[in-house]
Amino acid sequence: MRLSVEWIKEFVPTEASSEELARTLTMAGLEVEETIESEIGPVLDITVTPNRGDCLSAIGVARELCAIYSSPFPTIPNGVIVQPKKADYEISVAIEDIDLCSRYVARLVTNVRSKPSPDWMQKRLIAAGMRPINGIVDVTNYVMLETGQPLHAFDYEKLHGGRIIVRRAHKGETIRTLDGVERVLTEEMLAICDADHPVAIAGVMGGEEAEMNDFTKIMLLESAHFHPISIRRTSKKLNLRTEASYRFERFVDPESVGKAADRACQLISECGLGDVTTVLSDEYPVKIAHNRIIFRPARANTMLGYNIPKPELTKALANLGFESLGEQEDHITYSVPSWRPDIQREIDIIEEAGRIIGYDRIPERLPVGVTTQGRDTPIGKLSAKIRTGIAAVGLQEIVTHSLLSPGKMENDYPDGQRIEIRSALSSDLSGLRRSLLPGLMDVADRNARRGHLPLAFFEIGKVFHRTDQGYEESLAVGGIMAGAVAPRSWVRDDKHSDADFYMAKGIVEVVSRLCSVPDLQFCVSDDVRFHPGRSANILLGGKRIGVVGELHPELRKLHSIREKICFFELDLERLIDAGTKKQVFVSLSAYPVMVRDIAPRVEESIPYQQVLSSVKEVMPEILEKIEVTDVFTGSQIGEEMKSLTLSLTFRSPDRTLTDAEVNEALEKIRANLIQRCNARFAG
Repeated sequence: MRLSVEWIKEFVPTEASSEELARTLTMAGLEVEETIESEIGPVLDITVTPNRGDCLSAIGVARELCAIYSSPFPTIPNGVIVQPKKADYEISVAIEDIDLCSRYVARLVTNVRSKPSPDWMQKRLIAAGMRPINGIVDVTNYVMLETGQPLHAFDYEKLHGGRIIVRRAHKGETIRTLDGVERVLTEEMLAICDADHPVAIAGVMGGEEAEMNDFTKIMLLESAHFHPISIRRTSKKLNLRTEASYRFERFVDPESVGKAADRACQLISECGLGDVTTVLSDEYPVKIAHNRIIFRPARANTMLGYNIPKPELTKALANLGFESLGEQEDHITYSVPSWRPDIQREIDIIEEAGRIIGYDRIPERLPVGVTTQGRDTPIGKLSAKIRTGIAAVGLQEIVTHSLLSPGKMENDYPDGQRIEIRSALSSDLSGLRRSLLPGLMDVADRNARRGHLPLAFFEIGKVFHRTDQGYEESLAVGGIMAGAVAPRSWVRDDKHSDADFYMAKGIVEVVSRLCSVPDLQFCVSDDVRFHPGRSANILLGGKRIGVVGELHPELRKLHSIREKICFFELDLERLIDAGTKKQVFVSLSAYPVMVRDIAPRVEESIPYQQVLSSVKEVMPEILEKIEVTDVFTGSQIGEEMKSLTLSLTFRSPDRTLTDAEVNEALEKIRANLIQRCNARFAG
């Protein structure tokens, strides 16, 4: 908001320079962005916080300065109209929704003259960033900038029935606003109507049908108080922001409604723009009560951190317009001025007193009392450990947005329902993510389009979904890989080292070990986002906590990545909850290992998880590690059969093992594989 210093000083008896005024306002909480030179002198560009709608005017800014300077309190100029004319017209005003409109004032002006406003008024409007239009419009804009009360002028003769009805719009009603746009109203919006239909959107913009022009002879001037939330919702719904809506949605003083109308009529009369009549309607069915708050000076001293004499406190509050209703031994009851709806509690009054007396008077002292050292939460510590562990295997951490647009990857997510954002800023930010995959995929795709390969990213972040039980939020870890990022192993050589299912599964196992979770289980996944046969659900205690696998080729075609795309995602909170709480140190064995290979032949339909579980069922204490080193299929071993080469590492923590001990352990493992997996062994 821009206001000329000359205009502000009209209400503030001070000789302070524009720089001093800017510093004073900034210290009081109204930040002055810059001082601009204009034809009528310096202009202050003031930033007003959303809770201070009372400062969106010259008088509102002057109130702050007068409170600091202990000057006489500024009020709206008395709109004295010399000899108002009598007129044979009537104004009928009916407020049907008193919740959204608590007061409506209408005044009648006859013999309206189409002529420009005075030069001094135009200069002040230009300095404030407004374009002069004509006398009547300039007066309404001038009074709005002076008092903070938006006004609107109707052509009285275009109002059907000569009536004003303030009501909610009917479903499907339309109005062509002054900007020439046909707008559809909803039942939540407040409309200003004549006897037949809407002629203005309350608090936002007037309509073309009752617009004034050069031929208007009779004008109805509107000044009203509308509910701030209603105006904000209407403005946002229609995507229509105006100077009036900007003020109404921040609260306009209902007590100034009539005074602002009188002030506008005074200027219309003085500028020769029309004859102000005695025809007046002031509908005020429900007066907004002033807040009453008990203020304790001792409490103020405690909160502000130093002793302020009681007379100084009461004077500061009186300068701000707070009226004392009675004083007791330890407290004072104050009536909050009508223009300060943001003052709700005692602490708000204390803040006002401290602000006006000066924050610079608060003494600098070191904090006292017992403090405890800040520390991370257990889940925070473990998350940091997991970040380090995943980064150590070659993935780079990224952070993506938790809001995203609906898409195939998001729509096909199997768990829960998508949570839509009611007032989304755009379609790209219309819902909360249920999976980390879309965000990771976008980052990978962006890098691929710029020629950055291989790709290896991970993220730890919140995911959200809705179930029949309500909304759920959890911490997840996910990773995506594509290109030559995998080390050489039994299924890879130097010429074929692209990331695949096994690498992603290995990183999942790394995360599992970091969380001290017993071995996870893997089973075939039916998640349509992944390649059939190259993906698996991750189970913990028989319940699904994640997925790992290769992205479906059809989804890959939607992006710029030509290599296989591998992905994993885990519910980190459930993984951490299942982990061992205490870490037990196990010393390294000083004795040698004995490695034995076995090659059970099993049906191809039997998953490796079943084979592994069968080995672990009879796993002796001396079995240290199990590793798959080869998988063979072919006619040599029979149709629909496969041979798994398992490398078993044996070691004892307290002695050197003998061949007999290892052979005995191997026989138990073979026997259980034959029984549980119908395995066969050569020889």
